[in-house]
Amino acid sequence: MKNKHVLRFTVVALFLISATSLNYFEIHKQLDIFSHIFKEINLYYVDETDPAKLMDKAIQSMLSSLDPYTTYIKESEIENFRIQTTGQYGGIGASIRKREDYVMVVSVYKDAPADKAGVRPGDLLLAIDDKSLKGFSDSEVSALLKGSPGTQFTLKVQRGDRILDLKINREEIQLKAVPYCGYVAPGIGYINLTNFTDKASKEIKDALTDLQKNADLKGVILDLRGNPGGLLSEAINVSNIFIPKGQEIVSTRGKIKEWERSYRTLDNPVNTDVPLVVLINRGSASASEIVSGAVQDLDRGVVIGQRSFGKGLVQQTRKLSYGAQLKVTVSKYYTPSGRCIQAINYSQRNEDGSVSSIADSLRRSFTTRNGRTVYDGGGIDPDIVTEPRRFSPILSALIQNNLIFDWVTLFVDKKGRDKIDVNFRLSDNEWTAFKNWLKDKEVSYQTRTEKLLSEIVETTKDEQYFVEIENELNKLKKRFQRSKEDDVEKNKQEIVRYLEEEIVSRAQYQEGRIQKSLTADHDVAEAIRVLTHPDEYRKILNP
Repeated sequence: MKNKHVLRFTVVALFLISATSLNYFEIHKQLDIFSHIFKEINLYYVDETDPAKLMDKAIQSMLSSLDPYTTYIKESEIENFRIQTTGQYGGIGASIRKREDYVMVVSVYKDAPADKAGVRPGDLLLAIDDKSLKGFSDSEVSALLKGSPGTQFTLKVQRGDRILDLKINREEIQLKAVPYCGYVAPGIGYINLTNFTDKASKEIKDALTDLQKNADLKGVILDLRGNPGGLLSEAINVSNIFIPKGQEIVSTRGKIKEWERSYRTLDNPVNTDVPLVVLINRGSASASEIVSGAVQDLDRGVVIGQRSFGKGLVQQTRKLSYGAQLKVTVSKYYTPSGRCIQAINYSQRNEDGSVSSIADSLRRSFTTRNGRTVYDGGGIDPDIVTEPRRFSPILSALIQNNLIFDWVTLFVDKKGRDKIDVNFRLSDNEWTAFKNWLKDKEVSYQTRTEKLLSEIVETTKDEQYFVEIENELNKLKKRFQRSKEDDVEKNKQEIVRYLEEEIVSRAQYQEGRIQKSLTADHDVAEAIRVLTHPDEYRKILNP
């Protein structure tokens, strides 16, 4: 019997060694073929080639066949990658975007160098130290604005009809992971977390500590909507603030068994008793899903909003030669109930190379600590589903064509930033002024009704009915066009709300915009309702 076991072990070992040898042989073989092709093309191709560009395309093509998160980071891009994980860089503290021939300032961070120097949203960046920025992309201008803290430069901007020269000293910029926290109702605290940078958990802990200074804290709303994720370690640490020490938050499993791990809370929590609501939506991904998944699986709180993105893949950064790095997917993560929320299986592609989400019918069920049913394979499903905020076609057009941005720039410049606080309300006269300003502006957009009407026209042409009903269709289009002219007034409430948020952001920065938006936030209102009805809160967690 013993000899049989030895023989079986020997056969298995030889098989594994043989398989590994074959794998290494195949890798060596393909690398040899590729290097020969690369050499032959660079030597003999009819036109001059750029070896760096050829190699970059080859790498990008290879990685694109895997998943969107396995990426090659060139040495020139390392600084931007570091900023994503730390939220820290040397620069002026402003966000920008392309506007015709130049780049325009979209927002500035409070007390950052740009703010201190008097840079304002709407400014066109004309030159840096007499170097013209005409034709530069936003990424090129961003690279020029960044630099070592303490260095100085002169920024030439155009503000309306004025040309200004502003002297700016670069500083170390630390983007806040928690741009706002405060009370949204009596006893109900609110914390907004935008990213899982290396200081996210500290900022959440500080925010919760501040909220707890009010002895009447009855509930906390943790807003992870639009949060794309970040560091896995910070997802654990943020969870640990609300979840007891020693609890599994997430586990990872991949091809390399030695890397499989179970991540547990290591510290004493700040508060495990306060009722908790986590807000998520389609923009909540990765670390956001780890936190919301753990809160849901451990029945620590109620999740409200819309189904999350569904990114259950873990990346690890591997150093390469010449300062480059590879961010490679090494494992999948699993929430405490055992589910993987990854929505797309990139290893199973369609014949055309496309990938599909996992069908709801194929999602497997799991149970939370209290026995509630949850599902894998498609993000985190909220305990209470709400409708997402959707813009009407007219508001979307006004935003996309920079018309709201431009009018607010003029409005704030005339009114004065010192006269605007988070309680600002647009008056009827100011609304009329906005509509009058729009009259000579072109606003082009297509409503859902117009899209359907266009489809009907095309269908009738294909089926040869168009001639018979052409007059009726044209009359309908004209009648609808007249109705469309009134869309601004019809959607007044929605447009005014957005105008007020934009106006407040110019004087009160990102913190003010968030605070203003909360006054008409349906998800937040639902969270407040649940937290102020303890019986309903308990019933959701204990069915």
